[in-house]
Amino acid sequence: MGSRGKRPWPLWAALMLPAAATLAGIGTYTRVLGPEDPPKPGRADLVGHYDNGYGGELTLRADGAAELSGIERADDGQAVGSYSLGKRCDDRQAHWAFEETLPRWSNTVTLVGPGCGAWMPWDVEGTPEAPRIIYYAGGDPHPDSRRVLTRR
Repeated sequence: MGSRGKRPWPLWAALMLPAAATLAGIGTYTRVLGPEDPPKPGRADLVGHYDNGYGGELTLRADGAAELSGIERADDGQAVGSYSLGKRCDDRQAHWAFEETLPRWSNTVTLVGPGCGAWMPWDVEGTPEAPRIIYYAGGDPHPDSRRVLTRR
């Protein structure tokens, strides 16, 4: 007789709290909830000529063709920790591809050329007006091998 007048609100609260947290997490991940991301460069925004400040240059064309000149790369037999980069890539017939991920946290550019082969995907940062392409000349994300290609 005493249980008819009571409501099981603690049980409902215990069930609704994880459900609300799950919906909030999904909404944040899909960007339905929360602040909007600033605009990031797309494929068309990346077309142009880039310089890395170390003598390396990259040109990306709208048709998917790319040209690399003086881009540093560690030799295959070289110790990764030394970062005494002796090889410079000069591919005049390379190709590039852009991959946009959702949510837009890590857009990448992949380059393939006959002389230097395939590169690890390079990160795309910045704005559509001033894109930057980030790569690591030593292969792993070590601060000494980080290179930033800025459009000129």
